[in-house]
Amino acid sequence: MKEHPSPDRPDSVGPRVLLVVNAAVEPESEALIAQGLSPRKDYLELQRNLGADILDLGALERRAVSRLARRILGAAAAQALHAWLLAPRYDVIFVDRETSGFLLGALLQLPRGRTRSGTRRRRPRLVVIAHILSTTKKQIMGRVTRAARAIDHLVVHSTGQQEVALDRFGFTRQQVVMVPYQTDDTFWAPADASPCNQICSVGLEFRDYETLLKAVDGLDVDVVIGAASYWSRHRSIGADARHPRLLPPRVHVDSFDYVPLRDLYARSLLVVVPLFDVDNQAGITVILEAMAMGKALIVTRTRGQADVVRDRRHASRSDPDRLTQPDWVRKLGASAEIAEGQTGFYVTPGDVVELRRAIVFLLEHPDYARELGMNGRKVIEETMSLDHFTQRLSALIRGESQPAAPAVGSSRSDSEPPTRLSTGR
Repeated sequence: MKEHPSPDRPDSVGPRVLLVVNAAVEPESEALIAQGLSPRKDYLELQRNLGADILDLGALERRAVSRLARRILGAAAAQALHAWLLAPRYDVIFVDRETSGFLLGALLQLPRGRTRSGTRRRRPRLVVIAHILSTTKKQIMGRVTRAARAIDHLVVHSTGQQEVALDRFGFTRQQVVMVPYQTDDTFWAPADASPCNQICSVGLEFRDYETLLKAVDGLDVDVVIGAASYWSRHRSIGADARHPRLLPPRVHVDSFDYVPLRDLYARSLLVVVPLFDVDNQAGITVILEAMAMGKALIVTRTRGQADVVRDRRHASRSDPDRLTQPDWVRKLGASAEIAEGQTGFYVTPGDVVELRRAIVFLLEHPDYARELGMNGRKVIEETMSLDHFTQRLSALIRGESQPAAPAVGSSRSDSEPPTRLSTGR
């Protein structure tokens, strides 16, 4: 039985595709999108583009076997098992998280049965998105499941994770494809309303809000932090923010649904994304939403967040090895004018003085802040909209082409074997 079958796909057109998504497809999603109350969902756009079927997390609760597997093995393993059982019906399976993708890849390596005519059943192509590969757990899982042998294309969103896939997992350059992340530029769009004397910061994962709170203390500006709770399973909002009475004056912490969040961006002069120095692309959703809204950005230049923002400086003042003018927008096909347009400031992790200086500079130069915001909007429109994302992924899933995207610079030739792993918003 197919889960969330596509209503648009003629059976004779294109490969049969199953999308395995780490989300529960809500029945009202399409209505909310049509009413302008929610951004479009990437998996629904992919379903339309490909005429695909969707296997979502809700499917695990609709069948007794899947419910039992989820309780015993966890959602990722249960979803991989469910997809494996459906695999003979499809030409391509796309998985949007690496844990389910690795486990499904291991299952697809098991001996395959034969058809009634006696031929061995063909294995579907497997395309997997990997968000964070650099943890020890993921690296061990990749080695145990022999992921590099089972996955036809591994999609990554950042140069840092691309390096990890090549150097620690044994994937080849032909397997690893860079597809930049996306935002719905029709929902997140500049508003006509004038902003208030306010800046904002949004998100929970790996956020260094303690540094932000110190940087804004005493400034003549309101600060709104949009977060779903006062803490997260990762290090996030600091001790001061968990106790509102200890917050600096004019700082407010709240949670926002999509439309109020869009209004928050619109009312703000600029958006700050303070991060701990992690090696994954933390903060990318907020960064792209802010750019789509035409807002200037101040972002912590971490090991993993280095691709999107373009600073007027060529490198971090405190760490010259951390470049602040990435060239990947040009490699995505943007014009020279847009690729060279500055969109914000990168600041050093944990540097209160540098962050405060950047905030004050943009508050004192509102025309320059508006210019940065307009440049960011152009970058999204030309290279990183939801439509760009789904077109690139659809072409890859269909097997039509491998999307043109930035490649990691390396002295290793493509013919040399990659280094193998020994252990280990």
